Amino acid sequence: MSTSWDEIKRLAADFQRAQLNTTVQRLSERNCVEIVTKLIEKKLISVLFTTDGKEYVTPEHVLREIKDELYVHGGRIHLSNLCQSLSLDYSVVNEKANELSKDEKGMHLVLGQLVDSSYLDRIFEEINVKLQQTGLVSVGDLTVQYDLPGEFLQKELVLRLGTIVNGQLDPIDTRIVFTEAFTAQHKARIRGFLSGATKPTKVSTLISRYGLSERLFFNTLDELMASGQLQGSVAGGRHDKTSSFVPSIYTRAKNDWIDSFYKHNNYLEYATLSRLGVADAIGFVRKRYESEQLTYLDTCAISGLILEQIEAAAEDQLTGSFWIDVSTVCPSYFSDGDVHKVMDVVLPKSTQLSDTKIFCDTVLIKNVLVQMATKRFDDVINTKADEALQLGLVLLGNRTTTSKKMSGSKPTKGTDSKKDRKDERRMKATGGKSGGGTQGRETKTKSTKKKYLRGGGDDSDDDGEASARSGKDETGLTFLNVREIEEVLKQDENFEDCPEELVSAIAAYIEGPLTAAFREKAMSKYLSTCGSHDTLRKTHGEVQDKINGLVTNVHLFAKGTEFFDLEMRTQLQKHLLKTLCSDVVNLVVGYVAQENNLTTGDQPQTTLNSDARVKLLAKFPNSVKDILGKLNTALNGNSIDDFLTALDSAIGPNVCDMVIKKADKKKEK
Repeated sequence: MSTSWDEIKRLAADFQRAQLNTTVQRLSERNCVEIVTKLIEKKLISVLFTTDGKEYVTPEHVLREIKDELYVHGGRIHLSNLCQSLSLDYSVVNEKANELSKDEKGMHLVLGQLVDSSYLDRIFEEINVKLQQTGLVSVGDLTVQYDLPGEFLQKELVLRLGTIVNGQLDPIDTRIVFTEAFTAQHKARIRGFLSGATKPTKVSTLISRYGLSERLFFNTLDELMASGQLQGSVAGGRHDKTSSFVPSIYTRAKNDWIDSFYKHNNYLEYATLSRLGVADAIGFVRKRYESEQLTYLDTCAISGLILEQIEAAAEDQLTGSFWIDVSTVCPSYFSDGDVHKVMDVVLPKSTQLSDTKIFCDTVLIKNVLVQMATKRFDDVINTKADEALQLGLVLLGNRTTTSKKMSGSKPTKGTDSKKDRKDERRMKATGGKSGGGTQGRETKTKSTKKKYLRGGGDDSDDDGEASARSGKDETGLTFLNVREIEEVLKQDENFEDCPEELVSAIAAYIEGPLTAAFREKAMSKYLSTCGSHDTLRKTHGEVQDKINGLVTNVHLFAKGTEFFDLEMRTQLQKHLLKTLCSDVVNLVVGYVAQENNLTTGDQPQTTLNSDARVKLLAKFPNSVKDILGKLNTALNGNSIDDFLTALDSAIGPNVCDMVIKKADKKKEK
């Protein structure tokens, strides 16, 4: 020990003598700078300049000073602070800090800051203290608190779990750390709260009221249900705002109540099931009562027993009555839609209810009552037909209909005046020189026709509306309107107990058939009075003129179709066959039927369709049946020429004995 001390004293004396001695040769500052610059150029030394330019620093010394500064600042320092302390450029400090973070274990360069492991150990010790106090720590909160990247803290936290930090990561969200004690406490609280639940409980209510962790709730709940510690299910998904915990005891009680209700009442209302917490009521019933033969209505599902009861009640009431309101024999909880569906199911099955009609949506009426209502007007039809015949309305209506059909081509002024003169001659031939009542009415009809021709399509709509308001059809034949029919039915003892709405519905239903029967009756009476040779000759001439007018239009329209392409021309010719050509066939068939004293039933001759014409042709003599059958078949083809060829045979001397004018080439041009 004494030897070492003596040596120290000797070295101190030598150091003092060296300081006291004067230098024989001294270099100036400029010489030193030049020498150092020369050494740097020859790469014999490696030094760094300070920011003031007065000092040289070796890289090793910079690294050593950076470590010293980091230690002095507690293991964390910003690079800008290092630049000020070391008087070095930021790029130099940044470069050396990167070298240290790569070479030195436990040293990190994060967001322009140098951090060593001692600092991280110290902050994670603080974090552990907080974790033990609160039971749960989030990396997001640590990022805000320590101003470090979340990914960096997450990585360092995982490395220190089980050593410095006593906790465990959330298996779903690894940015959450909690203690085992916190998990056990959380699980115990959830188990306690939900074990006592007897009805569906919203998860959001539990979390807000008892301060539970939303992050751990569903995982803990799944574990408890999987282990059998909790009996129930989660409805509404894994979102605290919509999900609910449904205990098994509630589910069993609900199902028992539903089964008991269905057993005693044989139906289940969807609204009741929804109030019990069943989201898909129909799907629930289908699945639970898969073996039952249920009928699913709009508001409920019913068993076959209720259908049988409704059917039996309806049949029983119809036994002593002509009508029944089905809604009165249906349960009170049925809606209108339910009643309609029940009727659709019950009516096809019941033989007694099949001979009925539905009125006012829910009222069943025997067909015999409708037939009685129709027969109630037989005398009225006969009386009004006689009145129409005496006033000449039958002939007027027949000609008005023809004039409306022929006016569709919108003739010119000259053509209109020519037809007026022709019609005037016809009126004189029908009514005589003195100009009877029929002539006056015909003049009125022609005036209406002129108005229709001048006004175009708009006037035709106005005429239709006016006729609808006045209770007349386009033929001018007037019959009872719905209100008048209703008044007649109310006087019948069979309709005394019927509601006013039902009587109105029946009146509206039979108004069409009654009007058709009236027209047919009036026309048959008119035809029976036209048996003389002169009348038949006039009728023959009128039909011939009508056919000539229609055929002229057919020629013109067929000529016009040639300006279109093949596809459009075919469609236009089909339309022409269905309209004007069909009117021509109806005139021919009607004329032949009149000559053979045949009627068309309830349907007027001018509106016969293909099926009606076929049925009527079957009654014709064989000599004309085949010819007119070919004419009717030509309407279903695509060629106007084929139709005109068949028409030539039909109007020949063997059938109608009429003359059709040749097509006017000047008009076609």
